[in-house]
Amino acid sequence: MNNVTHAEVRMYKMGTGDCFVVKFFSDEEVKFKMMIDGGAIYGTKARLSPYVEDLKAYVDNHINALVITHEHQDHVLAFEKCKSLFTSNFIVDQIWMGWTENDSDPKVERWKEDYGEKKAALKLASDMLDEMLEKEEIQAQFADAKESHGIKKAKRKFASGLREFSNLHVHPNFAANTKVYKGLLAGMRVVKKDIASDNIQYFKPGNVLQNVVGLDGVKIYVLGPPELYKDVKKEHGGEGESYERNFNLRNLNAFTNAVYDTNDYLSSSTIPFSKEYIQEEQVGSYNEPEVVKLYNEKEQWRRIDIDWLYAAGDLALRMNSYTNNLSLVLAIEFEESGKVMLFPGDAEYGSWASWHDIDWGVTGCGEETLTTEELLRKTVFYKIAHHLSHNGTAKQKGLEMMTHRDLAAMATVDYDVIRPGWKNTMPNENIVDDLLQKTKGRLLIMNEDRLEHRGQSITDAISAARNSMSNGERTAFDNAYEETELFIQYTVMG
Repeated sequence: MNNVTHAEVRMYKMGTGDCFVVKFFSDEEVKFKMMIDGGAIYGTKARLSPYVEDLKAYVDNHINALVITHEHQDHVLAFEKCKSLFTSNFIVDQIWMGWTENDSDPKVERWKEDYGEKKAALKLASDMLDEMLEKEEIQAQFADAKESHGIKKAKRKFASGLREFSNLHVHPNFAANTKVYKGLLAGMRVVKKDIASDNIQYFKPGNVLQNVVGLDGVKIYVLGPPELYKDVKKEHGGEGESYERNFNLRNLNAFTNAVYDTNDYLSSSTIPFSKEYIQEEQVGSYNEPEVVKLYNEKEQWRRIDIDWLYAAGDLALRMNSYTNNLSLVLAIEFEESGKVMLFPGDAEYGSWASWHDIDWGVTGCGEETLTTEELLRKTVFYKIAHHLSHNGTAKQKGLEMMTHRDLAAMATVDYDVIRPGWKNTMPNENIVDDLLQKTKGRLLIMNEDRLEHRGQSITDAISAARNSMSNGERTAFDNAYEETELFIQYTVMG
């Protein structure tokens, strides 16, 4: 038996989105090949194909395990756009997913029906808002307003952002004419139906994979997705637990129902409100017909006919966090050294916090019972969750526990392939500060020269952090690091 001695982690620079290959070696012999996700926020077949072709050549057209963390376009789009490349001359031995993708589980079926309703509502609201903003009568509302051009621009920017959130969850060709979206994103369908033929292994937190053929001397701990809905819904912790506190937003069901109950949403502007607030007679000294006339003829910009649709932003944010918290999370441990590689997908705070409630039932170093904190302390490679955004990495229960002196981190954020609205949140400056300090500059980001950090090039910030390495650390890093036009690669010694 030849134990695994090291692993090459290759991050393909498809854009803001995850596509990784982890190749495990015993000295010079390749023992196991794992692919984790395959996506970008957007991309055509022509743009993505060079990456997929390089990937296939790198693994000799054979993957031992394909891991899909969750169903977002930035993690599965390549399977849709490059379907012919993935379904011909490409062998996948096993597919691993979180328990929440097991469609035969009654609990999953019930949850997906509720979630599917919200997916359809988001798509419908996005379509409605796009349609309404093109109508002359709606555009006329802004004509007499101060800064009318700015108002129009802001509303169109919001509608564009809402459409991007919708496209993350729902196939753009889906016609939202039913209350439940039961389909899969096209990329996920390719994985489940064409690549896997529904032959998929599903994992729950607390599962420990050992004695996997080819992974001698390696254990894999499954940390997520959580099994409790309260953990899935939790987006942030208390003060000091998260990097930034999100807003508490409105109830999703109320908005979903309003979308579905609205047929003539232009003329029925009161639909989202209770009937008790609708006045049909004269009130006090006001003559209502005159008030209506005033708003219709001179004060159009004050009307709120479609303003309720902007609440779809709340729905989009919540759905995005819920799906991220359903990510399959793997901690891969080299048993001899105890070193860990952490791949959390896009897990947010609720998932991170739930990891610490897991009873592993096994011992860690020495005879002590293994804890998730120990796994984090032993982490030497961290695939940064959710593209360096504020809600992708827990603070007290996450990054602050990663204290290993050899820590390195990779981030899948690329300003060349990202929607403008995301640039305000990715990368989060506080997380970058902590990572620069903890990794001593072993922070590897796609096309980093496009990014800034606190008023300077992030490349300069990374270079400055690398000056804190000892000569031996710098030599080891330079030997471990490789970058080409298509990928960034880092070797993790086990």
